[in-house]
Amino acid sequence: MNPWWGQLAKEYRLGRGGVIGALIALFLYLGIGVYVSWRMGNPETFLAFCAFALMMHVLYMAGYMCVSLIREQRTLHLWLQTPLPAYKLLLAKLLNGWGALASSLFIISAITLISGTMVVNLFELNPELTWPDVISTGLFIDIHILLIALYIGIGLTFLWAIYLVVSKSLGKVSGNVIGIVLFFFLPWLMSKWEGTGLFHALFIWGKLDLNFSEAAYVAFRHVYIGYYFYHFLLALLLLFIASWLIERKVEV
Repeated sequence: MNPWWGQLAKEYRLGRGGVIGALIALFLYLGIGVYVSWRMGNPETFLAFCAFALMMHVLYMAGYMCVSLIREQRTLHLWLQTPLPAYKLLLAKLLNGWGALASSLFIISAITLISGTMVVNLFELNPELTWPDVISTGLFIDIHILLIALYIGIGLTFLWAIYLVVSKSLGKVSGNVIGIVLFFFLPWLMSKWEGTGLFHALFIWGKLDLNFSEAAYVAFRHVYIGYYFYHFLLALLLLFIASWLIERKVEV
């Protein structure tokens, strides 16, 4: 078997229990939503439960990668002795997590759609709402949940690589402290950078109008291709740095 496919299969086996556990937790949560909705006699309550579960999927990759990386850290020497470059080892984890996220997101999206159109019937609550509005808005939300969740997963992988390097030289306590500082400092630094005129000149281009109807209640009316391009480059950079640090600076 190709080593890359073998690594993907290994990551799938390692993460399968957690993925199944997350699905069980999702259905238990939705079961609570059904019960609460029934007790309150308000079908909209279940739709609110579904919408919350849907939006929380943005943190799915964070949970998956935290569990996977912490588990890998226990036998780090074996993982790094795999005859594959570090970026392929990390990609195997990210792709498995992303696939699990996509499966779970599809399930909750379908349940939310059924709940919103058959149980609550949003078309009666808002007569101007149409099926194209529902489908386009749902796809927009799902695509961005997938992208943001992957982005967060890559960011946590970068912080984990920093932690490994620092803890090797300064100890685990220092690694934890620096990791926490970076967790809060880097987003603040990014927000400052993205508010500058230079950032807008470089990356705020390629305006696309979304053409959502007013009935869809979507806050975003347009997006910029350059903004997506910027975050794509940043994700690649973080993954490259994480791979380089693990491959060159983490001794086993």
